Parts: sequence; C-alpha cells; structure tokens
Amino acid sequence: MDTQKQPALIIGVEPRITVPVARSLRRIGVPVAVASLSAHDPTLHSRAIFRFLRLPDYEDSPSDFVNALSAFIREQGVDMLIPTTDGALSAISRHYDSLAALSHVACPPARIIDRVLNKESTLAIAAKCGIPVPREFTVDALTNVAELTFPVVAKPRKKSSAETFKVRYFQSERGLGDALSSGVLDGAILQEYCHGQGVGVEVLFHQGEFIASFQHRRLKEVPRDGGAAAVAVAEPVDPELKNMALKLLRGLEWEGVAMVEFRHDPRTGAATLMEVNGRYWGTVALAIQAGIDFPVYEWQLAHGETPTVPSGYAPGLRWHWNAGLLKRWHGVVKSSRSPVPSENSLSNRAASSDESGSGSACDALWSIRDPLPAILELLNTGRNLAVMDGKAVLKKLLPRRAPKSVTRTP
Repeated sequence: MDTQKQPALIIGVEPRITVPVARSLRRIGVPVAVASLSAHDPTLHSRAIFRFLRLPDYEDSPSDFVNALSAFIREQGVDMLIPTTDGALSAISRHYDSLAALSHVACPPARIIDRVLNKESTLAIAAKCGIPVPREFTVDALTNVAELTFPVVAKPRKKSSAETFKVRYFQSERGLGDALSSGVLDGAILQEYCHGQGVGVEVLFHQGEFIASFQHRRLKEVPRDGGAAAVAVAEPVDPELKNMALKLLRGLEWEGVAMVEFRHDPRTGAATLMEVNGRYWGTVALAIQAGIDFPVYEWQLAHGETPTVPSGYAPGLRWHWNAGLLKRWHGVVKSSRSPVPSENSLSNRAASSDESGSGSACDALWSIRDPLPAILELLNTGRNLAVMDGKAVLKKLLPRRAPKSVTRTP
C-alpha cells in the first residue's frame, strides 16, 4: 500500500464500475477500499483494492450503517468517499453532513442528489431547461390505459438499491393491463417509447465549472430490448448533446461526475433525455481506456491539484462487457424457446446491428495484471443464471400442492 497518499473509499459494488475506478486511483498511488451495501453483493478481489468490507443495511439499520462507516473512515484515514451505485448515493444523502465532516464526499449535498435519484424531478428540471423529455404518466394517476400511445416504457419513480426492476417495455394495452393488475408497477412512471440509440454524455463538474467530457453509444444492450450497455463504442462528443447535458447539470446544480443519457436518432438527429446517473456509469472503463481518466481528475480536484485533461481521445474504441453479453445471450435463448412472444420483445435493432468502430476493443473488467475481477464476475453470472434456470425447471416439474382438506368433527 502507498503510505504517502490517504485511502479513498468506494461505496457500492458494481464490478464493471467499481474495479475500473479503483484501478485508476491505484495507478496514481491512492490506496482504495470498497464498501458493500448489501449482503448479496459479491466480494471483490482485485489487486487495486486493499480492503473489502460489508456495511450494515442503510435502510434497516441507519445508525449502525453510519457508525460502521464513520469508524472505518477514522481508522483508515479515508479522505475521499466515492459512490458508484444509486444505492450508494441514496445512503450517502441520508447522512451527508456527518460524512462530509469526516471526509471529502464526491457528490453534492442531499437536496441535489434527490433531484437525480427522483426521475420525475430530473425530467421536470429538464423541461424547464428546454430539453426534450418523453411524455410521462404516473401509474397512480393513470385512469385510462387507452390514452397511452404504444409502445410504452415503465420505470421506477425513484432510483435505489431496492428497485424491483430497472425498465420494462409494453407493446399493447393487454400486456400493460396485466402488469398493472398484478401490482408490479405500483409507484412506477410510464413514458412514451423514443426511437433511436442510447447515447451517454459523461461530464465532470467542479465548483460549477466544466472540466471534462466524453461520449459513448450503446451498440448492444442487456436485456436486448433496452437496458444496460453490453457493447458500446466511443464517439466524438456531439456539440448539441453536450450543450443539453451541461445546461441540465447546471440546472440541477450538480457537482462531480455524471452521465446524461439520451435516446438519439442518428437519422433525424432528434434527441430525448432518458435519465441522469449522478455517479460513475457502467461504461466508465471505456472513457478511461480511451484517454479520459475521470476518477484521476476528480481525485486531483478534491486534493487541490489541477488535472491535465487531453484535448481529445480515441473515438471508435469498442467496449464489451462479457457478463452482460452472457446475460443477453441467456435472455435471447429463453425468449426464443417461449411459445408466446414476450411482451417486452421490442427489438433494439439499431443498437444491436450497428457494428461501427475502428476495430480496436477494450474489456469492461479484463486485465492480464488483475484477472480475478473479470473471471469471478463471469463465473458468478453463469452460476446465478444456472440457479435461476434450475428453479424454473423445478417449478414446472413439481406438482402443485393440493389444498389441505378440512375434516369436520360431528
């Protein structure tokens, strides 16, 4: 461990995000620890991480959570907290003042964090800034499904670690009606479906000033009808998208890193805001390997240093996430075996078929010097999919339990 720099603590476990951020900081001699917010998170093993700890649940035991986190900060001399998941942002926002008194927190105060975690607030501020947003309905206020134009997209109202789903697509009134009746969409929002490809504009702000930007386009997503990037490509920053992203982040009063996601139609140039991730994003390794090292710049700014940001980077660099591709393949196989097409079988053909790129590629996690994170994530993903399939098979094979008969005594 480098004893000349104080440790940084990454809060939240998402291997394809957490590990690249840790590696960047370790390259400049910053010791990195990682804190998990869930008992279900995998333990991270990486040469870039000197300590892994599990914190008490911040929702069930808030006092235990902040006490354990504060104790670790003091014991290890942690001078920077870096959230890498929405759950981490939510946890930090609840104890922002006490944590900010102990260490530099790499995100803005709670009132601003909430503007990003609450999708309705984000879209409302975007609309005030003149940024195109999708038409939106809240499930609670929806009185007539017929007033919607299909397909529609369902999303949780607020981002958190407790989300039951990230996004669902519906092509018909019947499918949406069934989901509404089941209660799985309670508290969700419904949006019109916007055609095009997912494009992320990543930005670093410091004291209201723009420091660095990057742009990627999703080529394949998991699940295939829309979700996280499984394959993406770096591309030059579109000036119009960048202007919209900067305008929105200033409207949100954001500080630190953020990814502004648009649905962009390359044929017409039309772009619609999807959401804002107020922390490091899934394809952060692509930006780092293309030449824009956001974690290093953010650390330097937090320590009074002036980062040297290159004037350009390597557009055309392809990024792929092997565990995501395995999940995507698994979903494709399952849907192809289904006798009835899935309701959310919207094909993201543009994203799936676009094979543009320079031919050079990078991996979300793989490193010859630090191979364990990629190997373990792929093994864990395969195991989880196998367990899920096994449970589904058993459910079909085992006979349903007959209701118990009631014997009446005379």
